[in-house]
Amino acid sequence: MKKLAMSLLVSAATLLPFTAQAADLTIWGLQAFNQQADDLITEMAVEFGKERGIDVEYVVVPGNAMTERLAAALQAGAPPDVFMQVGPQAQYYAKLGVTLPLDDILATMRAVPGGIYESTVSQVMYDGKAHALPLEVDIVPMFARTDLLKEVGMDVPKTLADLRTASQAILKANPGITAFGMTLSSANDAESFARMIVLSYGGEMFDKEGKTITWNSPETVAAYQYIADMFAEGTIPRSTLTWDDAGNNTAYQTGRTAFTINPPSIYQWMTQNDEELLANTAMIAIPAGPGEKGRSANLISSFSWLVSKDTKRPDDAKAWLNHFFEPKRYEQIIATVGGRWLPIYPELTKTMPLFKDTPAFANFDEMARNGLVDGHAGPPSATAAAIFNAKIVTQSLQRMLVDGESAEKAVAWAQAEMERLAAAQ
Repeated sequence: MKKLAMSLLVSAATLLPFTAQAADLTIWGLQAFNQQADDLITEMAVEFGKERGIDVEYVVVPGNAMTERLAAALQAGAPPDVFMQVGPQAQYYAKLGVTLPLDDILATMRAVPGGIYESTVSQVMYDGKAHALPLEVDIVPMFARTDLLKEVGMDVPKTLADLRTASQAILKANPGITAFGMTLSSANDAESFARMIVLSYGGEMFDKEGKTITWNSPETVAAYQYIADMFAEGTIPRSTLTWDDAGNNTAYQTGRTAFTINPPSIYQWMTQNDEELLANTAMIAIPAGPGEKGRSANLISSFSWLVSKDTKRPDDAKAWLNHFFEPKRYEQIIATVGGRWLPIYPELTKTMPLFKDTPAFANFDEMARNGLVDGHAGPPSATAAAIFNAKIVTQSLQRMLVDGESAEKAVAWAQAEMERLAAAQ
């Protein structure tokens, strides 16, 4: 039996080279923001390799580096055999023609008692085929410091107007704090969180057919102005322009922010490291925007597995996915992640103590079934994925916040850029 080769590389300094290694099977996984989970999946790759009698290399890649490194590997003609990406990107890679359909494995997953969360499947479909497999459901609540709210005599915000008022009061009482920790850099989190604010105001990126870009609307302009106003008054500080995907996590976990938007990795961290902060935290729905179109817009996504079309071991690649999604083994992964990933199998939310016995997760099943997907009001598409990759929304926000453009001009620029990119697809 060949010796299994394995790499657990978790920093930008050590995640080199960009091309896949010389193992029989190379797997790139997104960082789970949980070292135990990264270690467990790596161990499972070890187990899988031993069972198959092949060399397997498992590489953990930070989320904000995966797209760039995949691009380099694809350009060099040496992509990994199997890789993770955030769900909407499946459309992008499928349109590039670099992935294999995985409908057979999706059918196996759907056959598990209780099936899967079908709300995530539209993200991985391209031209009628599943070009990726959703491996979890990303629920993205708002984290709120209830102790800081109590100090200023306020309840958790139900509207974005409430959020701003509470942020102003908390900042006045605690001048050194980041009131609303909204990432405004070019990180993936920034691109996602900005969309939630716009969607909550009633803005939409596409029409229902997904053909016409509808970003430039009064609702989107109002959402941009809301962000600009909070930035100008300091309730969203300038430092958020440089945060990476872990920036808001770190700020909240160190007690330096009152509100932030994030998947439950923050919750999981608090359960292990800071019970006092956990006791003073509420996970709430995104506060609703104003007016008739205002709503609480929770975007759902997922990490997804994809298989390279150029893999020389398609059978081994698919066997790895079946190994990963085997329900008992998969449940162990979800338990170790500790709430950051909602299981793709809804039945597990009813049977796993982590979910059924934890009030903080009470609304997650409903949010998983009814959340909005990227590209709303249209379906996920390669164009929506390309827009996300180009970070057009965060670029337009930076034009407004850094360069001083008006909200109207920044939104109009974003609309034009989206249309230009769509025309090139």
